[in-house]
Amino acid sequence: MVLVVANNLQAAFGTEVRLIGADAQTVLETRLEFYSGPREGDGPLAAIIDAMENTISDYFVFSPNDTPFFTSSGFLALQDRMEATPADVVVAVDDSDEAHAHWLLSIWKKSTCLPVLLSEYERGVRSVHGAVEGLHIERVAFDAASVRNINALTDLPDQGTI
Repeated sequence: MVLVVANNLQAAFGTEVRLIGADAQTVLETRLEFYSGPREGDGPLAAIIDAMENTISDYFVFSPNDTPFFTSSGFLALQDRMEATPADVVVAVDDSDEAHAHWLLSIWKKSTCLPVLLSEYERGVRSVHGAVEGLHIERVAFDAASVRNINALTDLPDQGTI
């Protein structure tokens, strides 16, 4: 699934895909570049901060490795919203539950987000949704099937393949 997600990201943006928080076996099998930051193992918010601190780019696209049905067109839709609005974060939501943001299926603007995220992290906040208050957040609704997490074979439609 990691390679499916990486291929979708590369198809959308044509840029390097880097694994954050992957186990050694995944790194070896995928041969993708890997980054482990100083907050490794402290959750998704820590991973976002570590990634932002480790690059010069001002925009970050995040995707969990268990969302293989979120295609390159989905990533481009997030980018379109980022470009069309003054958003700090553009996040995918399930069209059947737009209140539920998929924080790791998102695009972030480093220059505005990193100071806020760092401040919240230093105050002890560890959840992404708990650290984003005060940021301009845009939500983009997608079909529930495209944003679903696949954590076991039983999560696949008809026990099929990706």
